Amino acid sequence: MTYGTKLRERIAGPGTTPLIGVYDMYSASIAANHYDGMFVSGFGFAASYYGLPDIGFIAWPDMVAFVQRLRGAFPHHHLLVDIDDGYVDPEVACHVVEGLERIGASGVILEDQKRPRRCGHADGKQVLPLDEYLEKLDRVLATRQDLVVVARTDATDEHDILH
Repeated sequence: MTYGTKLRERIAGPGTTPLIGVYDMYSASIAANHYDGMFVSGFGFAASYYGLPDIGFIAWPDMVAFVQRLRGAFPHHHLLVDIDDGYVDPEVACHVVEGLERIGASGVILEDQKRPRRCGHADGKQVLPLDEYLEKLDRVLATRQDLVVVARTDATDEHDILH
């Protein structure tokens, strides 16, 4: 059974599915002692790994390498990975999704921001036009084999959502 299927089954089961935000191996080891799921936070990773705010500094190879270390250390845990906007374009997003699925990520979160991006709870965000985001999301969905894909919007009002 694949990691995506295992996460889907856990989500479909009774109760909630806690996915505890982790940002380094130490925080992951603490979370792993209490929960079977982790959320690999872009915000936390940017602060911990780079010492910078989550405003587009994360390089996808760094995130993929971190998830690979997590999977090696925690082979039975669910890993939901924040891939921000897919690192700009659909081709890169698909490449990252393929790599994450190959190393054992359970799922990804793909947001609809355009560059320059900001952390989801920071001011100054702009979202992609809906058709552009849906094209990227469709390509990611077509690329993955079993990975759970969470589509997330950073729109704050109806006008942003519809355009």
